[in-house]
Amino acid sequence: MTLVYPVFGTISRVSDRFSTALAPTLDGTAYMNGAVYVDDGKALQLETDKEAIEWLQDNVDGTPTILEGNRPLYRWGSRFSIYTGLPTVIGWDWHQKQQRWGFQYEVDNRLQDVQQMYSGPSVSQTMALLHQYDVTYIIDGQLEQAFYPTAREKFDSMVGKTLKVVYDRDGVRIYQVIG
Repeated sequence: MTLVYPVFGTISRVSDRFSTALAPTLDGTAYMNGAVYVDDGKALQLETDKEAIEWLQDNVDGTPTILEGNRPLYRWGSRFSIYTGLPTVIGWDWHQKQQRWGFQYEVDNRLQDVQQMYSGPSVSQTMALLHQYDVTYIIDGQLEQAFYPTAREKFDSMVGKTLKVVYDRDGVRIYQVIG
């Protein structure tokens, strides 16, 4: 039974989460084509993120820091840093806490700062935090719109002054910090 379970158990678990119509492939993003991930009752079209991730891969040189929405463990958060390799303000917070046990409060501070940058109304405080973390790109996709509903309005108000839109497709925007 221990030899049979990994084969049949894996097939069963994968079919619970994703379409079994997907042919086997080495492309780790192939599942995003047409996939919908539901997080706290909010449906997220993964294909729009895939296109923006590919744009970053094709158009960004070096390793600039990005700001992206955070979600609890084993959810769709940190997806841009995972798929591009670009550093982000905070990735999986529990992994960070495990690796930096004596500095867990710093991880919590970063979680609060991400929340503040997306949800806080103050443009000046947002800019101070963006500079503190040396953020170059801000991600505003379906995940951010679902869980930080006021962020786009604030970021759009900053365009032309401190931000510029470098990607805008299918509801996903990527802003670049000016200067």
